[in-house]
Amino acid sequence: MALDLTGQPLIDRQDFESLKTSGKFGKWTEEAAMLHRDGYCVVQLDNPDFLATTQDVITTLEPCLADQIHLWLQGEAGSPRIQDGWTQHASIRRLALEPMILDLLRHLYGREPFAFQTLNFAVGSQQHFHSDAVHFHSYPHGFMCGVWIALQDIQLESGPLHYFPGSHRLPYLSARSLGLSEADVAGKEHPQQFFEPHWQQAVESLGLTSQRFLAKRGDVLIWHANLLHGGEMVQDRNLRRWSQVIHYFFADCLYTTPLRCFDPDQGGTFLRNPLDIATGTMRYTRESWDQLGVTLSRQKVKRSKSFFRLPRRQRQQLSRS
Repeated sequence: MALDLTGQPLIDRQDFESLKTSGKFGKWTEEAAMLHRDGYCVVQLDNPDFLATTQDVITTLEPCLADQIHLWLQGEAGSPRIQDGWTQHASIRRLALEPMILDLLRHLYGREPFAFQTLNFAVGSQQHFHSDAVHFHSYPHGFMCGVWIALQDIQLESGPLHYFPGSHRLPYLSARSLGLSEADVAGKEHPQQFFEPHWQQAVESLGLTSQRFLAKRGDVLIWHANLLHGGEMVQDRNLRRWSQVIHYFFADCLYTTPLRCFDPDQGGTFLRNPLDIATGTMRYTRESWDQLGVTLSRQKVKRSKSFFRLPRRQRQQLSRS
């Protein structure tokens, strides 16, 4: 597979206006312009089947998260959530593979998208604003995005999502760019905290202002890999804020975790082999990985037991859903 290491997502290209004028983005031109300018766009998917699936997710997860929600209400636990619930629940997988979302991403980025992670929240995350690009990134840069789906109407007191329009144009950061060592990162329970002062300083120095996303059920927010976003404080713990986040990579890239990318003598660039939700298998087989000619350190070879598949029975169940 030949990698275009000079490539860029269409929404990031300098000739974006020419692409827009030429009709490159089809029916998604308005969304492309918004993502290019502001780093996010909003789509209303009022398809009855899609809306029914959003309710199915809530119905499925309420009993699964009941104990976590109880502890949350007592102030004894963090925000209830489930990571990669798609492996167990067909409704979560259906949202991750929604054809209209995939079509939009295909047009906006110019490459084939694939979902690799889901997160489901019962309440507001209350997360400090951050860029997903320190957790998931790519070579070429920018071929990752987040999609946030409102599974219910979101109220102000429930701790809505917020974001900083224009922040996607900030420089990409990594552990290497901050001068962090592997020991620094390993010694921190939440190493994202190393980056938060830099994002705070950037917001203040550029005068960026946040916007809340008071979504209606079925609203979809798509954000650029580098957009700063987070969750506001929850004012009323009795309110739910059911939502689903899906992270997507795009084809023909190398995939990285910048939070674990260090100088060469510290292990170098951390490459990852993401799982493709559509197939239940890793994106690269051992053979295709070897064809890339990428040399991994011994440490990364040990970690890269990521060339796995879901159990066959589970893959068969998902293929029938």
